[in-house]
Amino acid sequence: MYLVDQAGGQLVAVAVSPEPEGGIPDLRLPLGFGVTGRVAVDGVAAVLADDQPRNPVHRTLLGLGPNQPVSRVCVPALSPDGRACAILAVHSRRTRTFTHDDVAVGLAVGRLVGLRLDRDAAVAVADGHLTAWEGLVAATVSAQEAERRRVAADLHDGVAQAIASLAFHLSAAQVALAEQGPSFASEQVQAARDLADLAFLETRTAVAGLRSPVLEDLGLAAGLESLARSIPQVAVSVDADELELPDHVATALFRIAQESIQNAVKHAEATNVRVVLSRMGTGVRLTVSDDGRGFVPTVGTVDHGYGLVGMQERVQLLGGRLTVDSELGVGTTVRAVVPLQS
Repeated sequence: MYLVDQAGGQLVAVAVSPEPEGGIPDLRLPLGFGVTGRVAVDGVAAVLADDQPRNPVHRTLLGLGPNQPVSRVCVPALSPDGRACAILAVHSRRTRTFTHDDVAVGLAVGRLVGLRLDRDAAVAVADGHLTAWEGLVAATVSAQEAERRRVAADLHDGVAQAIASLAFHLSAAQVALAEQGPSFASEQVQAARDLADLAFLETRTAVAGLRSPVLEDLGLAAGLESLARSIPQVAVSVDADELELPDHVATALFRIAQESIQNAVKHAEATNVRVVLSRMGTGVRLTVSDDGRGFVPTVGTVDHGYGLVGMQERVQLLGGRLTVDSELGVGTTVRAVVPLQS
């Protein structure tokens, strides 16, 4: 039996009965050429009473001596949609004529083989989809956990510390009222008031990080502009095309931009960040560049502890790709390219 390799344009011998002592040789026959190759292309059985195969590997497989002829019948193994997915070849070193009944039996067996091969192919495709689905689920859960860790870190570094300091100053004011008089107590209350304002600002920033009303109401371009204005620690310029994007794509790109800008503030000590959103062929491209201190990328991965794994998983869920270019003392550029359904 030969399997039809359409991509390689050839037939590949995969089963022989009786099997040679040395196993099945690497026998490959071109599609469309010779008897077996024509049967694969035409899907029509062929009968030869006195044939001389030219392929030396084929002749060795059949056990033929020099100039020894062979009788054979070749039938296609057809899939349910009529494609020849394999060829069944029966050979006889003694000259004989294969009858119509022989061919009919061969075609019946071929249909069964074709049905089995088609079923196996369908199962392989289904298994592939299942594996891909499991990978997507794992990536989704991982991205959600990364988002939770980011929010927890923002709350811990900002709100929690501000509230702890607020409690300290209020306690100091309480002691001062009893021991040091109203002047010192007033200073502590004012410090507590400043910390309360900071805690409020940090809380509002954390909430804004979870949800962007501008993104939901006006789209990604306006959402990126709003994001730039909400981060005073660094100068952020935005050049964003007005694009009609599915909500899940817009949200993913917004989060990638958000994480990239936060990295520029927290890790890169950048002073300028540029965000560019543009159409690229049948997809969309987001580029975030900073002039920070940069880092040395690790070959084959984008996991440098800056939330880049979460970004990569977001892009993979959308069928896109993420690249990170960075150089010490020069800065970092994050590019996300996402295909769009036509």
